[in-house]
Amino acid sequence: MNDSPIHTRDLARMTLAVLIAFAVIAIGAAYWGVLRAEGLRARGDNARNVIAEQGIARGTIFDRAGEPLALSEQSAGGIMVRRYPHPAAASAVGYYSLTYGTAGIEAAYDAALRGDEGRGELDTLLDELLHRSPGGSDVRATLDLGVQEAVVAALEGRAGAAVVLDAATGGVLALASLPGYDPNTLDAQWDALAADHVTSPLLNRATAGLYQPGGGFQTVVLAALLGAQTDLSDGGERVLSGAVDGARAPVAVGDLTLGCAGDPPGDVLTLADAYAFGCPAPFATAFDAGLTADFLWERLRVLGLTDAPALAGFQTAVARITQPGSAASEAWSALLAGQGALTVTPLQMAQMAAAIANGGSASPPRLVDAVRGPGASDWQAVAGTRQPVAMLRAEVARALERAMGYAAGTNPVTQEAQGDGYTLFGHSALAYAGPDETPYAWFVGFARSSEGGNARTAVTVVVVEGERDPAVAARIAGAAFAAAYAR
Repeated sequence: MNDSPIHTRDLARMTLAVLIAFAVIAIGAAYWGVLRAEGLRARGDNARNVIAEQGIARGTIFDRAGEPLALSEQSAGGIMVRRYPHPAAASAVGYYSLTYGTAGIEAAYDAALRGDEGRGELDTLLDELLHRSPGGSDVRATLDLGVQEAVVAALEGRAGAAVVLDAATGGVLALASLPGYDPNTLDAQWDALAADHVTSPLLNRATAGLYQPGGGFQTVVLAALLGAQTDLSDGGERVLSGAVDGARAPVAVGDLTLGCAGDPPGDVLTLADAYAFGCPAPFATAFDAGLTADFLWERLRVLGLTDAPALAGFQTAVARITQPGSAASEAWSALLAGQGALTVTPLQMAQMAAAIANGGSASPPRLVDAVRGPGASDWQAVAGTRQPVAMLRAEVARALERAMGYAAGTNPVTQEAQGDGYTLFGHSALAYAGPDETPYAWFVGFARSSEGGNARTAVTVVVVEGERDPAVAARIAGAAFAAAYAR
């Protein structure tokens, strides 16, 4: 029996409808699978991303001597778990969390650690088709675990921070911030850590903590006083050895009265004496000695105190201030005493100390110097992103070195940082912050190996827990120097 024309038309309509439906499905699949694929993969609620992430064997982070600081281990359920054998290094290494992301070296080198760096589209496609997880590259940090642990132990739980730099290369040997956290238990403790606005354990005080420099600003003012001299062929002797009238006089900044941080010898002090014992008067009245406001402001810029320092993977901070007006203003008086609107990070002060130790130039700080691909045996050096920056004239750096060496040799407080195996150059100081005038203890300095060679290590320490004894900061610096030169 032949089909009627009506049945033929119905069949044709059904066929057309099916074809249209298939076309719609194909277009939809192409749209979501091709055009919107990248967006879908990037969605935080994509379960396939979470599953894939759990299977990635992130590379190991090593310290400079090859000690593992972060590594991945496979759990009984087949999930890769990140482990941190040395929690004292957390302020430098950071953390990796499926829920809360990454920080520190884990963030700065995330692409290399997870195996994304250097992978082409074909590698990615094959991994997806074969359902295999990429292997991550290893990362070698400049960090010295011995120095890091020595600094953290010396802080003894006090709130504060310390930065230890290889002055020649900018390599960060230690980056300590307390109170801190244990990255092994970060996920379980995150809510409590994030809610703690009193001790702020998630704040990296070394890179993002802004503190009054107080007497620590005397090094900056002294650098400006020396830099304003056209002839320093005598090593700064004429400037540093000149007697200063009223060097012991107290200095008033608002309701705060500042005095010497130590007990200087004799009634008449030289500028070197005043600097060694943290006497504020000669620095608070530096404009009377011929220093100009414009020249000092330019020194702040050149020394990196008006810009946030760059350290890959870390949030760094800077005080946002503008140049005060009249040189006779209260703003300038407070600034010269280190108690004004300018606040600094320990990283900034450490970079300045490194520049003095390095003859006036500072290499930008870095925490990683090499990467090793999956299965490779050789390390590939990480190229520096910037060239050394000239911060001081060489003769100014030598004169500052002379002043810091004198301070280390005459002030018993600064001598707390001295030890065997190195020659010390440093400055100890106090600062006061907030309406309660909370005291901070500072140490800024560097050391050279006593056994020859050119090893130079810069250290900055700040203790911010109401510490009125600057010797505390000096002792922490001494622990850092001892660990650095023991190796």
